[in-house]
Amino acid sequence: MLLDPHVEDAEALRIKHLLAALDHAARRTDDLQRDLAQHYTAHPFHPLVCGIPGVGDILGAYLLAEIGDRPAERFGSGRSLAAYAGVAPVTWTSGQTVRVAFRRASSVHLRSILHAVAFSMISHSPGAHAYYTLRRSHGDAHATALRKLGRKLVLCLYRCMASGLPYDDAIAFGYDPATQHAPTRPRRAPLDEAQIAQARDMLATPGATVTATAHRLGVSAQTIYRHVLGRPWKR
Repeated sequence: MLLDPHVEDAEALRIKHLLAALDHAARRTDDLQRDLAQHYTAHPFHPLVCGIPGVGDILGAYLLAEIGDRPAERFGSGRSLAAYAGVAPVTWTSGQTVRVAFRRASSVHLRSILHAVAFSMISHSPGAHAYYTLRRSHGDAHATALRKLGRKLVLCLYRCMASGLPYDDAIAFGYDPATQHAPTRPRRAPLDEAQIAQARDMLATPGATVTATAHRLGVSAQTIYRHVLGRPWKR
């Protein structure tokens, strides 16, 4: 069903301007990502941060932007940096009552970045995964375990920045990678061979969509594009 020609012309003009705004935003995003990578690689602590498992260019750049290039002069100790980041707990005592809470008087941006970094490290660092699993087994909530992992990371990061030593996952989390019981973080494929075959059969059905197939298998659409169809996910 067609609309009035004047209405269609007005809608076409509106869509044209929306597409122009979208193209401009995409170009700005590309320029910002290129400038971010350029400044991040020029930072004196870039070789240190890029060696942390699970920390890429964006998280690494945000992390260094909040900490700065002179942490020893700015904070004086790792505990001060942890308090500034909001990952050092605050203990309240009154008589026989003891309550522990996270520090609200802190950098919201750095606390949020450390939360994302800790969450990413769980999937890439054997030590971080083992430490997170240990804290959860002791009854800590997900957010509490991530906060404690972030505190452990920021203390190690400050020591590396102050001493010039590179990051070492085994030293950071206190394990010997050469031993038999050293923590490992095996990467499991999101879909096994049977599930991939099932997904292909589902997609061969008339009217099937990638979104519905992903929902049926309990994975993301990106996983279907990458592991079933063999092509990158296009937003």
